[in-house]
Amino acid sequence: MSPRVSVIVPTYDRAHALGESVASLLAERDVDLEVVVVDDGSTDGTAALLAGLGDPRVRPVIRPHAGIAAARNAGIAAARAPYIAFHDSDDLALPGRLAVPLAFLAAHPDVDLVIQNGRMLPPEGDPGGREEPWIKPSVARALAARPIGVAEVFRWNLGQLQGMCFTRRALDATGPLDPSFTILDDLDLVLRVTLRFRAAFLDVPAFAYRRHAAGVARDRERIREEAIRLAEKLVREHPETLDRLGRRVFVRRQARRWGRLATARLRAGDARGARAALAEARALHPGNVAYRLRALWLALRGRE
Repeated sequence: MSPRVSVIVPTYDRAHALGESVASLLAERDVDLEVVVVDDGSTDGTAALLAGLGDPRVRPVIRPHAGIAAARNAGIAAARAPYIAFHDSDDLALPGRLAVPLAFLAAHPDVDLVIQNGRMLPPEGDPGGREEPWIKPSVARALAARPIGVAEVFRWNLGQLQGMCFTRRALDATGPLDPSFTILDDLDLVLRVTLRFRAAFLDVPAFAYRRHAAGVARDRERIREEAIRLAEKLVREHPETLDRLGRRVFVRRQARRWGRLATARLRAGDARGARAALAEARALHPGNVAYRLRALWLALRGRE
């Protein structure tokens, strides 16, 4: 019998966490599912771990390393179900991860994407850390009260694929994930889907996210750069979105992204790159006093 939902799990050198992560998906016994695990060229024994799972619902796809977007695309190509969900290989699926969105999609045939909240586990090595919602309560309430379109996805950066379930038709019509994005390929996909299809938000946690503080700090500059490029791509390829997003809001958010990139570059010791980013921010929003002060400070620092 064909599965009702395919769960795409890209993985690269996470054998230490993959077994528990896949088991959390397989624990949902009341859903006909397949788990398509795409081993993106791992070197840590991931292929052997997958071979030893012994569950026919797990379908390994072994491929050379090409990055997370390419791995997700390979998973979509291998998937057989009419609904497709995504999962990160070091996260945990919570009870109802699949049953909840599938029931909603069945009851709302005009919706092609369900977005759910998640839980962030305390950072590793922080015994006093607290668990927090992925999307804070005030934002979750606002999202749950309205239809979700590209403007909401853009405003609140709704790119957490591990909390989403798509119809196959929406993904097929939208096209593959863009491998030129190494971090924000997920947000790019969701923006493109919600340009054409309706989405809904459910404030029900679907996943538990393991935080890695070192990784976030290391990737901060790249995230800022990709966020700028993603916004530019969106309005270049779909200029009508400026009206849906609000031109003034878009420009100011883009200026803020350049300002944050300037800060990230300065922290990384790249004063020249910081000045260039700040110049972009000031060009977009010349009246912002904070940008002028930062530019003055950087100019003075450059004379030292």
